[in-house]
Amino acid sequence: MSELKKEITFWKGIALAVSMVIGSGLLGLPGLALEMGSVHSNAGAWLLISVALIPLVYIFATLGLKFTSSAGLSRYAQESLGSCGNYAVSAVLCGTFTIGIPVLALIGADYARTFLGLPQDSIVWLAIAILTLSTIGNLLGVKFVNIINTASLIALVGMSVVIILSNIPFLMNGFLIFGETVSSQGDIKYNDLWHISALLFWAFIGWENLSFSLEEFKHPEKSIPRVYWLSFLIVIFLYMGLTITSIGAQVSGVPIKGASGLAHLIGRTPMGFFQMAIMVLVIPANANAWVLGASRLYYASGRDHILPSFLGHLSKNGIPLNSLALSFVIYTVVILITCLFKIPLSLLVLLVSQNFLVLYAFSIFAYWKTERSVLRWVVTISASISCGFLLSGFSWWVVYPLSLLAIGYTGYYRADRKCK
Repeated sequence: MSELKKEITFWKGIALAVSMVIGSGLLGLPGLALEMGSVHSNAGAWLLISVALIPLVYIFATLGLKFTSSAGLSRYAQESLGSCGNYAVSAVLCGTFTIGIPVLALIGADYARTFLGLPQDSIVWLAIAILTLSTIGNLLGVKFVNIINTASLIALVGMSVVIILSNIPFLMNGFLIFGETVSSQGDIKYNDLWHISALLFWAFIGWENLSFSLEEFKHPEKSIPRVYWLSFLIVIFLYMGLTITSIGAQVSGVPIKGASGLAHLIGRTPMGFFQMAIMVLVIPANANAWVLGASRLYYASGRDHILPSFLGHLSKNGIPLNSLALSFVIYTVVILITCLFKIPLSLLVLLVSQNFLVLYAFSIFAYWKTERSVLRWVVTISASISCGFLLSGFSWWVVYPLSLLAIGYTGYYRADRKCK
């Protein structure tokens, strides 16, 4: 059977990681979060989620170094719970990507609609166009995806710096709000803090997605830990800079709320038109990275006979063609259903975030089971507290990931019986 080629160098890994994490979150979350609570609750939630992610990133960097497989999270679950864990986590991941990638495309479509001046009902077709571009990009191979990701990273950093420097008064106002929040002078409600934190978790989803590409890294023992930590610092810098500026703009009377709220901030920069164009182009790059990770999951699951075996085949060029084609059809159907029934994007973002938190719990257990260093208990407890807090308010929503876990376990026992 063909194998995935090792074509991802250190700097290409950085570009891939940042592209996986940054995209729809950077563009949509500052405005969506401001719809859910006060500016002080928003500031507190951003600070809280940034700190909460540190032990989780450490866990992914450690596990990624130990298990450099395209199975990613599924491989971690197999290590901690055996083959049944592999099946269960694969089912949750499939159910998560099925929602998450269409949501990413819909947020990008909203920006494209604003940029092009199109009516609201054009979002569905723009979202499908974004997915089409992302799928075609992946069909052209990892080298092409790497080029897009690198260009996207450069554009994102440049765009963010221009936005921040062009709105220094808003940045200063934002720092004041953060200062009041840290000194407990602001109006912070626990329920708002949890809801916003759970929503903002979407901003940092991506490092686990990177795990599906680790098999294609060159010199993994050196590059994997560095890629995780350097990309984390870059992401924090970009998110916090734009978030502080957005909060400052909101208290100054500029309407930032909503999925495309940042568009109002961009329109105030000297190069507003070009900045908006960059944001529209960044979304397909972000979708490129997510589609890449998801297709590797489907490929690995087909190769391991967790999903139908036809998904586990590569083309002559080493591309999981079957996985890309089937997933494109599924993502398109989800977009059509979301728009037809007018399902709120914030609801779907929370659902995806919840699923990833459940998956993180498996990763935490895998780390605890396989690690022997002195940091084992400190990291495990810190990561568990972070996941516990973020999961605490989902209540009945947990039915979705539990149902997916049940489907995965059912598939395992059926396969086990056939083998016997």
